[in-house]
Amino acid sequence: MTGWMAACLHHGWLPALLTAALLSRHSPASDPEPVTSQDATLLAEVPEDILCFSRSFEDLTCFWDEEEESGMLHFYYWYSRDAPTRCAVSVLRCGARGTRHICVFPSQDVRLFIQLHVLVLDTATNRTRHRRELSVDAVGLIAPPVNISARWAGATGQLRVSWQPPLADYPNFFLYEVCYHPVTPTVTPRGTAPGDNPIHPTSRAHPPTARGAAASLGAGQGLVQADTWVVLRDLQPGVKYHIQVRSKPDGTSMDGVWGPWSQVVAAETPHSSGDIGLHCSTPDLQSVRCVWSWDPAEHHSTHELFYQASPSGAGTREDTWQQCEEASTGTQGSHACTFQPTAGSPIAVLVNVTRLRGPPVLSYFKEPFWLHQAVLTEAPRHVQATAARGRLSLQWLPPLEALAEQLEYQIRYAADDSPDWKVMQGLARGGHGPRTAPAQPRPQVLQVPRAARKEVLDLRPGARYRAQVRAQPGGQRYRGSWSAWSQPVAVDVAAEAGWVIPSVTVAPLIFTGVLLGLRCTFPSLYSVKQRLWPPVPDLHRALGTFLQDSPKQGQPSASYKQPPEDAVLPCLLEVLPGPRGEPGDPPPEPAASRPAPGTDIANHSYLLMGGWEPRGVP
Repeated sequence: MTGWMAACLHHGWLPALLTAALLSRHSPASDPEPVTSQDATLLAEVPEDILCFSRSFEDLTCFWDEEEESGMLHFYYWYSRDAPTRCAVSVLRCGARGTRHICVFPSQDVRLFIQLHVLVLDTATNRTRHRRELSVDAVGLIAPPVNISARWAGATGQLRVSWQPPLADYPNFFLYEVCYHPVTPTVTPRGTAPGDNPIHPTSRAHPPTARGAAASLGAGQGLVQADTWVVLRDLQPGVKYHIQVRSKPDGTSMDGVWGPWSQVVAAETPHSSGDIGLHCSTPDLQSVRCVWSWDPAEHHSTHELFYQASPSGAGTREDTWQQCEEASTGTQGSHACTFQPTAGSPIAVLVNVTRLRGPPVLSYFKEPFWLHQAVLTEAPRHVQATAARGRLSLQWLPPLEALAEQLEYQIRYAADDSPDWKVMQGLARGGHGPRTAPAQPRPQVLQVPRAARKEVLDLRPGARYRAQVRAQPGGQRYRGSWSAWSQPVAVDVAAEAGWVIPSVTVAPLIFTGVLLGLRCTFPSLYSVKQRLWPPVPDLHRALGTFLQDSPKQGQPSASYKQPPEDAVLPCLLEVLPGPRGEPGDPPPEPAASRPAPGTDIANHSYLLMGGWEPRGVP
């Protein structure tokens, strides 16, 4: 400071500095413009000739406009039971020929909740040109709120905007209006058409009027009283928004018009978790593993995962977020991180990606989820396959014993010579018996009992099959995604010889049925059958008379008549002659003294006839 003063004295600047100091001490400070064009615009809808407003309820300004040059005009004001006071009016040029007359009230003449009378008198005619009655507490034109901030609210498509009241002496006497619009050129602001100026309010938020309640916006509409914050909802993910706030007396104790808009505050919503394929699941109902992917070309980007588990889900306080420490990077730009959250609370996940180019930090948010609703188990264990009698039997163990009764299964199988898999899917518990696998090459969906540990399929014999199993929770409480397929198991389903026996048995039955059908349908064919297969004659009928009358065996019986149906049929009985008698042999016994030859032909194939010899021709 001493060096600067010496330099000024050396250059002869001391007289100029002293003159400037004296002038600044005695000249009034440059006051701001008492009435701006913005003030006149905000008060344009007030249906009065004399417009008055107060910025803090401790000041008052009144003005009126005259379109043409007028004579001497005086402005008077008075409260009830007070004498009129003349105000020193300042006149400003307004337009080509118009003028604006402004009266700024002294602070000691500003009173609340008392009727005030104002009057404009034309001194040339001594006539009243304008007059009005008002109250200072009802003409508020309040400045915008202060300390406006906007940041992410901890949920998809939400921003939390907060501010402080414009007047510290009246913290609970204002309504607030919030406007917001996206600044992305390709996005049309709410309520505007392409080409509209985005600087002006396009979406206005009036949060709810209940004091202390959580103010929120569904479609950019709402009200708030006393609460100095609001949550903007249904915003587009990954979009930067411009936000403005203005205030107005609530109309209860104080009243007035909406004041000017605040300066623009910018905030950006996090991107959707689907943009990077962010997926989180639990393999054991204790830890959570999140995986996502990023552009492999950006090697220098930094990835951080934060999680939050609280009874109310994602909150708005930054200190409640915890960083995941067990992070890993895979191939092709894949990233993963594993953490153990608090049990019994919804979990929200946020991934921040820091880049060297473009936006420095990009955020990706995943909506809160419950641990038991994001289960992704390992593949079923110890899968075994056996084949017998044309059936494929699969057995496995559940990947997580705690969920053994809640797991559904899918089985897929395919022949070695077929690229198509056929799928069996479990939807409910209670299936029984083997499943018949369709022979079509296209995929098929069948049912497997829930909580099952084995399944039997009827497959086409004579082929080699490969099969796999996977699991998914499907109970009332636990939900999740399908696990990975188990390692494939291969088995041969051989053809069986047992199929030949039924064919040998069934073929004769079918042939016999055909013959019976032909006989009933075509009786003439029966004669052909008789010639091919003649029937065995009835020996009782053919030889009964001959056997009873032995002496007449040498000659045919006249009384015996051959049945007509057997007349042409040859006899299949072979008759053997007895021994011929020689000279000197004793004569044969009479037929009555000899026992009769046996006639039991049921158990004999041949019959010996004694005493028979061929007869000559008489």
